[in-house]
Amino acid sequence: MPQSKILERIKKNRMISEFLTPSSVSQIKRYLITGFSSAAIELTLLYILRDIMRLGIIEANSIALTIVFWFNFLMNRFFSFKSSGNIKKQIIMYGILFVFNLGASDLIMHLLTSSLHVQYLLAKVFAIGAVVSWNFILYKKVIYK
Repeated sequence: MPQSKILERIKKNRMISEFLTPSSVSQIKRYLITGFSSAAIELTLLYILRDIMRLGIIEANSIALTIVFWFNFLMNRFFSFKSSGNIKKQIIMYGILFVFNLGASDLIMHLLTSSLHVQYLLAKVFAIGAVVSWNFILYKKVIYK
C-alpha cells in the first residue's frame, strides 16, 4: 500500500486525527518538555536516594516519584494542558492515577532489578516509559479536560 494512502487512512481515524491538530501537537510538545523535566528530576532523586542515602530500590523509587508528584501535577495543569478546571477535582483524579502509577512503577522496578538484574536507573527509564504511555491520554481526556 503506498505511503500516501496509509497516511490518508490514519488521518481519517477520528482518535488519531484529533491528536494531529496544531493545538494537540503543541500540547504534546509541552507535555514532552514537562515529562523530560520530571524524568530528569526523578532520576536524579532516585540516584541520590539509592546511591548516596543507601535506601532500597523500591523505597527510593517511591520517595522520588512522590516528590515529583507536585511538580508534575502543576506543570501539566498550567503549562502542558493549560487547564482552568476544578483544581480539587483534578488533584483527586491525579492522586488516584498517581497511586496506580506508583504501584506500576514499583512493580516494574522490582521485576526488572530483582528478576532480570537490570541496573536500577535503566529499569527506572523503562518504568517511566510505561507510565508515560497511558498518562497523556488520561491527562488529556479525563484529568485536565
